[in-house]
Amino acid sequence: MKLTSEQRLIQDMVRKFASTELQPLVPEIDKEATFPHEVIKKLSELGFLGIIIPDKYEGANLDTLSYCIVIEELSKVCGSVGIILIANNALVAHSILRYGKESQKSHWLPSLAKGKVIGAFALAEELGSSLSPEVETRAERVNGYYIISGRKSFVVNALAAELFIVFATTEKGPTALLIERGTPGFKVTEKEETLGGRSSGIGNLELKEVKVNEDNLLGKEGDGKQIWEDALDMADIGIGALAVGIGQAALEDSIRYAKERHQFGRPIGEFQLVQDMLVGMKTKVEAAKLLVYDAARKGDTKGHFSTEASIAKLFATDAALFAGTKAIQVHGGYGYIKDYPVERYFRDAQFAQIWCGPSSWQKAKIAKTLLET
Repeated sequence: MKLTSEQRLIQDMVRKFASTELQPLVPEIDKEATFPHEVIKKLSELGFLGIIIPDKYEGANLDTLSYCIVIEELSKVCGSVGIILIANNALVAHSILRYGKESQKSHWLPSLAKGKVIGAFALAEELGSSLSPEVETRAERVNGYYIISGRKSFVVNALAAELFIVFATTEKGPTALLIERGTPGFKVTEKEETLGGRSSGIGNLELKEVKVNEDNLLGKEGDGKQIWEDALDMADIGIGALAVGIGQAALEDSIRYAKERHQFGRPIGEFQLVQDMLVGMKTKVEAAKLLVYDAARKGDTKGHFSTEASIAKLFATDAALFAGTKAIQVHGGYGYIKDYPVERYFRDAQFAQIWCGPSSWQKAKIAKTLLET
C-alpha cells in the first residue's frame, strides 16, 4: 500500500531509532521486566508520545495511518514499547482529546505529548470484560467532590504513569475520572509478571476513599461506556499494527536463520517444509498489514472505524501468533532459548491477542455489527 512522502520519512526515522537506540536494550528490559524510561524519554523528544495530539497542544498532529506505522516499526524490535505508546496515545490522550474540557486538554495534553506525564487507562477489574465490564469501583458525589473506592487490574503503564483515567460507577452509570498519582488513598500495587509485554509497566490499582474535585470528571456522568468504547477502537487499530510488527520481525528472523542454518549439507531454507512455513507467515502478515492500513485510512477519512479496527486486530493478532509459532519451529531448539528473540515474539503476540479484548470478544463485537445491519 502506497505511503505519502511524509509517512515514508516517519517510517525511516522510527526504523532507524528502533535499530540503534532500542534494540540493544530489549533483552535486558524484557528479562528484568523493566519499564524503559530512557527510551520513552527519547521517543517523547521525537514526538511519538503524542502522535495523535494536535499541534495546538504540542503534539505531532499525525494521522491514524502514521500512528500505525510508528507502532509497527517499534514493535518489530520491542512489543512492550509499542504497548506503552498505544496506552498513552489511544487510550489516554485520545480520550481527553475527544471528551475533555478545554481546561483538561490544555493542562494534560502538552504534558502527555512531551512525555512529562505518562498516562494509564484503568478499566479492567476481576469481573467482566473489555466489551461489557462490570465496573465494581464506585464513585459517590459529595459536596462538589467524588469519593472513589475499588480496585483495578492489569493496568498498562501503571508503574510509570502520573495520570490515570479511572472508570467508576456513579448513580448515572459508568463514569470516567482523571486521577493523579499521589492522590491520598490512591495506590499502585504489585507489579504483574506477565508472559508478554513484560516491560510495559503493568500493575494493579487500589483506591480507598480517593477524593477528587468534580473538575476531574472526564465527559459527563454516565459517559463511561461511550468513552471506553471509543478509546478501545483506537487501541484496537494500534494493536493490529503492533501485531503486524511482531509478525514481520518473526518472519525476517526466520528467513535469515533459514539461509544461515545448514543441515545435510545445505541451508534449511531449501527444504519444502521450511519454505511452506515461511510462505504461510508471509501471506498472513501481508494480509494483516493491508487490513490494518485500510482500517486506519478509513478512520482518517470517515472518522469512524469500529468494525474495521476489530477485524484488523482479530486477523493481525492471529497472524502474529501464527508467525511466532512457526518462527520457533523454523529455529528448532534454538527457538526456545533466550539468546534468540523469536520466543519473545511468540509471547508478545499472545499479549496482543488478549489486551483490550481477546479474539473471542472481537468476534462477538463483529458479529453483533453484522446482525444489526
